[in-house]
Amino acid sequence: MLKHGLFLLLSLGSSCGQAQPAVAPVECTVAQFATNLKEKPGQLVDVRTPAEQEEGIIAGATMIDFNAGGFKEAAAQQLDKSKPVYVYCAAGGRSARASKQLVELGFTQVYDLVGGMEAWREADQPVVLPSSKLKR
Repeated sequence: MLKHGLFLLLSLGSSCGQAQPAVAPVECTVAQFATNLKEKPGQLVDVRTPAEQEEGIIAGATMIDFNAGGFKEAAAQQLDKSKPVYVYCAAGGRSARASKQLVELGFTQVYDLVGGMEAWREADQPVVLPSSKLKR
């Protein structure tokens, strides 16, 4: 009986250290999002539609339309899981869903802009035209 109890305790003790912490997207205010982008550079992802993106984007954003379908596949092909991912949309709903899908894909550093582009503009943060709209 003592041997079985000791074995059980050793088994439990060794498995506790192997548990992986739950990963969840980090919701960021505009100030936090902007600071993180500067201090911890990564991949910036705009999940709005092309029509919304025509109104302006955050400089350096990769555009993956969440509503177009195939978001997970596109993200898996275009993004690096070892780097932070910063996600935004128009008001925060799509980016929250996209961020959760990125975590499901195995991304461990996902930052979601609460309030989306609306909050970004309200905070007077810089916006640029997508390269397709720039004059050459």
